Amino acid sequence: MTGGVALTPRRWRILSFLALHGSSTTSDIAVVVGVPRLTAQRDLTWLYSSGLVGRGRSAEDRAHVWWYRITGDGTALLNRDFVASGRPVPLHLGQRHWGAAHYLLFLPLLEVSRRDPGRCGLFQWLTTMDTSVWLRERGLAHLRADGYGVWLEDGRCLRFLVHVHLGPGGKVIVERERSTAGLGAVLAGYRRTDPVVPVGAVLVIARDNAREANLLADLVSRPLRAPVAVTSVDLLHRHWPHEQVWRTPSTGSIRHRLIDLPVWQPAGD
Repeated sequence: MTGGVALTPRRWRILSFLALHGSSTTSDIAVVVGVPRLTAQRDLTWLYSSGLVGRGRSAEDRAHVWWYRITGDGTALLNRDFVASGRPVPLHLGQRHWGAAHYLLFLPLLEVSRRDPGRCGLFQWLTTMDTSVWLRERGLAHLRADGYGVWLEDGRCLRFLVHVHLGPGGKVIVERERSTAGLGAVLAGYRRTDPVVPVGAVLVIARDNAREANLLADLVSRPLRAPVAVTSVDLLHRHWPHEQVWRTPSTGSIRHRLIDLPVWQPAGD
């Protein structure tokens, strides 16, 4: 409750999402809570008027899109709710930041889930910080992933880790280095992993088609024990991530749907 007015369940969900994921736009929130954009806008305006969220615009954004972030008062309210209900307070509550994996996989997979309910859905998603905790609990603290998810489709399930490799930037990087530098570092942790990674696929999103091809070639010449599938930001901008956009070292140029990836499924967790 704030100012004597109880938050609706949907507004609680929006507030919690902002605390756990970081700043978001009205369109993002509409996808997350599954409501029309105008409904999300009304909820965000109410939360803003109540002092629970703040908002700002980028001076470089010609569209003048509002970005909403939870305030200190909003974080304190959530913190009290966690404590009162006996739940552990999440690490860095109210201080989270969005990553590329949120835009390239999380939101698109959520939208796909809304478009075809009952047939497919994003069952679970962990942000970068929570993914690190998940890996540490499984003795894989040396791995660094941008997210973890569970995708359900047609009665099948795929658990995955995701890495986004945008590559080096800046004019000092020559063209050849732009398409090759740093690719090995993305999966370096998997090359020294002894325990099996408990997912059906390790998804790697490269900045462009050249980096995707170089990464795939590296995986062919130096195979990993972990089941890896790659794609590019360019491809994900043109297609939904559950469509035929993923390539694996074993199938070369053939692209697969997320749920159809030819991967090994571990026993247990």
